[in-house]
Amino acid sequence: EALKSQLSPHYLFNCLNTISSLVYISPEQAENYIRRLVQTYQYILNTKNKKLVPLSEELDFVNAYKFLLKVKYENALKLTIDIPESIHQSMLPPLTLQMLVENAVKHNDVSDDVPLNIKICLDHNNLITVSNTKNEKKIQDTSFKIGIENIKRRYRFFTEHSVQILNAEKFSVSLPILDTK
Repeated sequence: EALKSQLSPHYLFNCLNTISSLVYISPEQAENYIRRLVQTYQYILNTKNKKLVPLSEELDFVNAYKFLLKVKYENALKLTIDIPESIHQSMLPPLTLQMLVENAVKHNDVSDDVPLNIKICLDHNNLITVSNTKNEKKIQDTSFKIGIENIKRRYRFFTEHSVQILNAEKFSVSLPILDTK
């Protein structure tokens, strides 16, 4: 609940500012942006009382979120999703992947000179991994590390396998695959 309420006001404010700009520049893109924004909010509302959701639903949500980010950052942001269909029905806590993508954008400079590359994939250890290049902001936004701690706590509730974090040349978070039961 805290994660969802943390997402809403800041997220909505940024999206409304983007729509305001798009209305005059490209009404068609503004309409597409609004449709994707609605899709993301529908997901947030639909998962409000769910502890777990299918990976396929989370990926649809992240793709809608990706569209919103691409409008803002254009070619300065690349988000690649490479998850095999065979695990699309596995489960995960809602907003997990979006939170990790949002953290990558929040903590790194995103520019045409040094683009931010984010990848969501199934790694060689059969973990869902979200990794990103690092170009850390000179002046960091205040971070209370609530998002990643929240993800770790939620995973501890469902599995004895831990969330793995690697902060090296790239930053990555690897998530255990949860059973579909």
